[in-house]
Amino acid sequence: MKSVNKYFFGLLVSLFALSTVLVCHASQPQTRNESATNQTAVAAEKTDTVKTSVQSNNKLVVYYFHGNARCPTCYKLENYAKSEMESCFADVIKKGKLEWRTVNVEVPGNEHFNDDYKLYTKSVIISTVKDNKELSWKNLDKIWQLVHEESKYREYIRNEVKACLDGKCL
Repeated sequence: MKSVNKYFFGLLVSLFALSTVLVCHASQPQTRNESATNQTAVAAEKTDTVKTSVQSNNKLVVYYFHGNARCPTCYKLENYAKSEMESCFADVIKKGKLEWRTVNVEVPGNEHFNDDYKLYTKSVIISTVKDNKELSWKNLDKIWQLVHEESKYREYIRNEVKACLDGKCL
């Protein structure tokens, strides 16, 4: 009986995550308006930064990947992770051993990230870089389950980044 309950709970969590993604996507206008164009222009400026983000040696790069369509939950995913990184790892960021990058995968030139990291929705990825080469990466796939529990979400981000900084990523 317990295994049946676990199965249904897992199914419910999965359905909730899927419905959240669908609602986020459906709630966005399908035509490009001035605001979307401005967001794309800002993201395009960041593209140059993304291309050079893996230039220095021995560090972690934490990415938040999104598309043009973004809902309030999508912004929470980004803002909670970014602020947790900045508040808990400021010294590591200052030393150049940790970087935060927000990337719009719909900007021309960034589409490859979808294939590189097998992205299918908004995602936080931790990339381990050594000698200008990515050694490994990890998709923090629990962000959608935890986004509505801010403290648990932040703890998850913090613990995963800390583990990777300690060489225990994956």
